[in-house]
Amino acid sequence: MSTLASDSAPAVAPAAVVPPYTPLWHAPHKRSDDSLVIGWLYGTLCAAVFVRQKLKASWSASAPVRNLEEFEPAFDELLTKLDFSGTEVSLLLENEPFVHQMEQAPGSSDVLAESYIKARVVRHEKEHGRVLWASQQSVSTKQDRTYILHLLPAAFHEKLHRMMSRRRLVLARILPLIAPIQRELNRFPITKGRPVLVAVESGKATVILVAQVGGQILISRTILASWSADPARIGLEINRSLLYANQQFGVPVERIWLLGETNQSTAEVSAKCGSGKQITVLPTTPIEWLQSVVKLPAVHPANLVAGYLRLKRKSLYLRAMLMTVCWLALGLVGLDLLNTARQWRARQQSYEELGQRLPVLTAERDQLIVRNQQVVRQREFIRELSDERLAPVPGKFLGWLAGTIPAEMRLVDFSIKWNGPDEGWSFRVEGSVEADEETSREIIFAWRRQLSRSPLRIKLADTAKAVITAPSAPGTMVPTEQRFNLEGTLLENAEP
Repeated sequence: MSTLASDSAPAVAPAAVVPPYTPLWHAPHKRSDDSLVIGWLYGTLCAAVFVRQKLKASWSASAPVRNLEEFEPAFDELLTKLDFSGTEVSLLLENEPFVHQMEQAPGSSDVLAESYIKARVVRHEKEHGRVLWASQQSVSTKQDRTYILHLLPAAFHEKLHRMMSRRRLVLARILPLIAPIQRELNRFPITKGRPVLVAVESGKATVILVAQVGGQILISRTILASWSADPARIGLEINRSLLYANQQFGVPVERIWLLGETNQSTAEVSAKCGSGKQITVLPTTPIEWLQSVVKLPAVHPANLVAGYLRLKRKSLYLRAMLMTVCWLALGLVGLDLLNTARQWRARQQSYEELGQRLPVLTAERDQLIVRNQQVVRQREFIRELSDERLAPVPGKFLGWLAGTIPAEMRLVDFSIKWNGPDEGWSFRVEGSVEADEETSREIIFAWRRQLSRSPLRIKLADTAKAVITAPSAPGTMVPTEQRFNLEGTLLENAEP
């Protein structure tokens, strides 16, 4: 677990008051792609501008900057001094509100470990308020997984965000000091996998990191003790870190790197850590850490605002999509209104043309009315003629008779007439049969029966003379021709 000790610092003069920084969006020139990296390490404030990860200009505050009230005027000063015209800002932060603590989560699965870390953050928020947080996995044991939690109060970030927004700047990174330390550690001329202790001067504090070269972090601690004011305390805490790494992880650390602007702790560290330790002192300025920060990706696990920026980009994307849909809908509505207006103008023009042709159309309408009346009268006349005309029953009946008459029979007279809708059609047929009387009766009887079964439903009168012997020719004794006379009515198709 990390420890956070306190060290009383002497009172310092307040930061120099500078004129407010002129907002860059009022500047006539176009904003560049420069990147600004700020290092705020326990009162020490410095900044550097980079162009494609190459140092362009740097600046350091002449007085300590302890809180956000002192940070804002100093921030305006550095923007003025560096003549920064970009938008992206990265912050390397180490101060009292920014807490780092190590947590051990169950190591059975990633989901369970993530849930445990989130639960720890929720518990911390219940005690200290909302925080902006990120986690880094360190060396884990067989049973548990170890994480380093970086917790920054949300109110602190919101003030920084508002401060950047007023100047049209984007805070793209908030990183702890261990992020660039770990990056530089992997570049040390040491065999990969060997454990190394690195102590870095961070303003009035010291950051101690035990990690494997090219691997994960073992221990991360922040000690509120400066190298120049309390070198003995630094040596003692470094020795404690070595003992903890050996006891907790079974890793003996033989190499110690001291990175800072002063080297007063070298003798104390040598005295406290005992013989056999290889101690290397590497003078390092805060600007060099800023050069390492600019090379870290924005999605670094320790970047506190990575998730915030991801949600912001997502919301901006959704807003852009919504605006696009709204503009498209507005365009469609405009096109619909334009089309409706065009149709209305076309109809209005058509109505005007019709109004101009109204006399001609009225005359044509009157002519069509007269013509229609004539057609109606003609149709009525034709209908009346059709109703008064008799049905073609006589011809059909005569044709049917011609098809059914036997060969021995000859028709002499045929008549049919219409007696009105009550009596219908009546007919009379006269003819002769070339046969004797008995044969003639049989032929006529058969024919009568055929007539009664016809589709015309002929009904023969009983009073008709069926067979009458005709006088024979002179000189003959037996008559060979018989006359007949049939009368009756038609019951089928009787009406016209």
